[in-house]
Order: sequence, then structure tokens, then C-alpha cells
Amino acid sequence: MKKFNMVYYTKRLGFSGVLKRVLNKLGIIDFNIYEHIYNRYYSKLKPEDYENELVDWYKYISGEDKNPLVNPKTFNEKVQWLKIHDSTKLKTLCADKYKVRDYIKENIGEEYLVPLCGCWDKFEDIDFSNLPDKMIFKSTTGSGRYEIIKSKEDIDYKKLKKSMDSWQRLPFGYAGMELHYLDIERKIICEKLLDMQGPSVIDYKIHCFNGVPYIFEYISDRSKEFYLESWFDTDWNRLRITMNAKSSLNHKEIPAPPKNLKKMFEIAKALSKEFIYVRVDLYEIEGKVYFGELTFTPANGMDEWKEEESQVLVGQLLRLPYEDKLSEDEINEIMDKLRY
Repeated sequence: MKKFNMVYYTKRLGFSGVLKRVLNKLGIIDFNIYEHIYNRYYSKLKPEDYENELVDWYKYISGEDKNPLVNPKTFNEKVQWLKIHDSTKLKTLCADKYKVRDYIKENIGEEYLVPLCGCWDKFEDIDFSNLPDKMIFKSTTGSGRYEIIKSKEDIDYKKLKKSMDSWQRLPFGYAGMELHYLDIERKIICEKLLDMQGPSVIDYKIHCFNGVPYIFEYISDRSKEFYLESWFDTDWNRLRITMNAKSSLNHKEIPAPPKNLKKMFEIAKALSKEFIYVRVDLYEIEGKVYFGELTFTPANGMDEWKEEESQVLVGQLLRLPYEDKLSEDEINEIMDKLRY
């Protein structure tokens, strides 16, 4: 868990920013720390600075005095390597929540897309009278930039505008140097809100390595404070993977696989063929599979793995361009060690 670091933050925030951050923590002022750091620091970074910035950020977040770009071994370390050395135009396109729709149409078909209600440059362009009662607004960039609307009667338009204005004003990706996000054209999209059964829609996340799906992450019962998750191989054997996140626990009982498990793996294979690593996120609603997103840097490559051994094993599956390809026997040995 990261701790406040005076040297790290003073360089990026300045002393006045550090004070504002403290006052924000105390609830005295409203302070957007990312916006402040962007205006004061990130916007002035040059491409030749990105590598050092990532290393500084990684050391701060991890608490380890290690350069993850040198001889990376764990999954998290290799994700950091990919951020710097494998930030491609195709990744940028596929991380764009609007433009990725064309990629999906071309590779698996339009029928897997969540219905689109509109796309706009700014809040003022949105005609809410033409939108459904239930929907979800998203920024075309980044993680966490969304607003779920369960009823138009409950919309706080002032609050919604503030969120959307922030999405449009600030590029996403500088914190942790997720470079593939930086060049995304910032727009606002609206999609149909998928019908949910239970506390939340179930997330099916398929981790693919060099075009092959190996690990299936299952998340359910998601709320703002809590969620359940479990990890499986392609035969639905449970894997020894658990995160240290306080908000998550593994399921006590093994959840049933989705009805379209085989189809999901086919989709994941088709969508991951161009990438060293990608997580393919899908949904299954009333027996129909929907595409969620393609994720190249889960949790910014900083998930807290409860068992370091499992993170090293998954890191072995993620073969960087300079590493030898694994044999089928080597892959089977890794997966055997990951299973209970």
C-alpha cells in the first residue's frame, strides 16, 4: 500500500500543492490532485523523461527500490516494461472506448457491442431528451471515468457536467505512464445500461498472452466498497491467485462458469492475436455475450498479489519480445503450479 512520500510529491505538487492535498484529506477543500500535478508537472514532461518518471512512480507505489524495466520477472514488472517499450498505435485505438467499436466489428462482429446511444465532444452537446432512462456515460479515455444513470429523474446535472468537463479537460495516462492512453481523442459516449441480475453485472476478464487465453478472472457482487473475485484456468479449475485488496475476497463457493465459456475463449483469442498481453473483458446477459473493453495495464500494473509465487508464475506466461517462447510442457508446468 502506498504511503505519502514528501520528496516524491513535493517534486510534482510543490509545497502549496502538498498543503492542499493535506487539506483535501481533512475534507476542508476540494482538490483535484491529478489535475494539479498535470498542470504543474506532467504537461511539461518530454518523451525522453517518461522512463525515469515511470521508475520513480513504481518505486513510490511499490515501496521497493527496484527498476522494473531491468530484468523484469513478475507480472507487475513486465506490465511496466510493456508501458514503455510496447505502447503502439493499435493499443491506443483499442483503448479508445469509441474507436475500439470498429475493431470489434472487424474482428468478431457488431452483434457483441453494447448498443451506443451517442457520442459527443462536450456536455453541452448532449440532448438528454433523446436518451433512454437507464444508461451509462463514459469517457473515451481511461479507467474510472464513467457515470451510471439508473433513472434520468435522478440526474444531478451540475455534478455530471463537472465530471464530464474534467474528463474532457485532462488527458488520462500520465500517472504511472500508461502511454497508450495519452493520444486518445477525448469524447463522451453513452451506452445502454446492461440489465443486471443480482448486486451487479458479472465481469468476465480473460487474460491472454501472445494471443492465447490462459487465465479467467470472475468478478461479482461489485459495489463501491466491495466485490468478490476468483481466478480459473480454461477448464474452470480454480487458481491460486488472490489480491490483497481490502475491498475484495475470493468466492467461498466456486461460481458456475458462464454458459458461453467456450465462445468467450474464442472471442478472446480473436481479439488478443495482435498483442503480447491483453485482458479481454466480456459480459453475459440473458445468454448473450457482450464486449466490455480491452485492458493492457490492469490496475496500472500495480495489483497487490497475496502470493508472490503466483505473480512470478503469471509473469513467466507473459513472454516479452526478447524472451524465448515457452514449450507446451513448460506452460503446462506453470499452470499446474497455479492450480489448487
